[in-house]
Amino acid sequence: MKIKNPYIENLKKGDVSFYAHPIKYKLKDYENVLDKIRRKAKKTKEILSVYTFGHVSVPGISDIDLIFVLKEDSALPGFLRKNYIDRDSNYIVFHPFFIITENIMGNMKYVYPNSDFVKVYGRNIPIIEPSRGELKKIKTCLTTDVILRHFPVDYLYILLSKGLNVRMVLVRLNALSHSFKIFYDVTGLKKPEWENFSKRVDNIRKNWFSLGESAREDEIFTLLKEAVYISLNLVSEFDSFLSKDKRNFTNTQRQTVLFKGNKNRISFVKDWNREDAISGMISHFMEHRNFYSILPISFLKQLCNYSSVNGRLSRYIRKRLDTECMQKKLDPTIKKRIQVLNDQVEYANKLKHSHYPCFFPLGYKTEKGFKNKLILAFIIVTSSSVFRRVIFYIRSIKQKYRQLR
Repeated sequence: MKIKNPYIENLKKGDVSFYAHPIKYKLKDYENVLDKIRRKAKKTKEILSVYTFGHVSVPGISDIDLIFVLKEDSALPGFLRKNYIDRDSNYIVFHPFFIITENIMGNMKYVYPNSDFVKVYGRNIPIIEPSRGELKKIKTCLTTDVILRHFPVDYLYILLSKGLNVRMVLVRLNALSHSFKIFYDVTGLKKPEWENFSKRVDNIRKNWFSLGESAREDEIFTLLKEAVYISLNLVSEFDSFLSKDKRNFTNTQRQTVLFKGNKNRISFVKDWNREDAISGMISHFMEHRNFYSILPISFLKQLCNYSSVNGRLSRYIRKRLDTECMQKKLDPTIKKRIQVLNDQVEYANKLKHSHYPCFFPLGYKTEKGFKNKLILAFIIVTSSSVFRRVIFYIRSIKQKYRQLR
């Protein structure tokens, strides 16, 4: 299963810098943060409900994912303009908030069908349970979205940039383990090497604070390199699954189709194979210092479907595909999923907030509001090849200096 790429195989732990190490917290600290959020929410008339999803398995490494549901026609509450309440919440919450409407919350299972949404404040919102027939379609879309957004780019980019945010890597490695479970629900396929990888990720997370610094850095670096190969294997297996159904392909005759998102860039290719894909991604990065995912052409149909609905996110996807692939007939379940994401993006623009515009934005950033225009301009500038080459040149000098000290 494991392919061997010379660049990755020759990369040593000493070639990368480790930073943002996890800080030890107790479960009680997480409860204290949630209590602070409840008190804030109680004083904020615009907030209808607050939900979490996921669970805290390892305090200090796990994070809290928060969804704020606002009342209809509410303005953005002042305290939600920031990503945190205080220093502890900034660490424990980790990611920006999701800010949505009651209607979007009610349809959340069309985005995350397996998530356990737990209300921590406010009114209970009835969440629609998709039918058994819908669930497989939703989970297929979810797996595709996760691959489009995360695999293998999350792991390969960290290695290529040679800056390893330790806590972020632990979160990303755990996400790959979760993806195996959804993959099994869709395809019925398990692999011993995937299960072994998940056990090792779970072990290092649970024992992080009892391990010595050298031992845990050795293991996380090894797991990160393996995650590149394993996530590529998952891509390959899912491509085989999608390729069994001709409806998962577009009619394009082209060998390569590009998606040029603000940050997420993808090259969809025919006759895809793992070895060429990983070599191509590394070569492109070395030349331009920005990143293109190289994925099988079977994954293109998802973006074609998403681009075929009316909505701000759909228009963004449509404009950044270098081929026209509008679909005349969409499966109602898939259409509902992309409509939920479009609604999220529209709501983000209405509120002019700078948090996540939706669950799978594909590089989309909120457009309305002066601050968001500055953020978007910054992303465009810093994503350019010239800027990236300068930044990485400076980083290489700094790293050499640190090694000489």
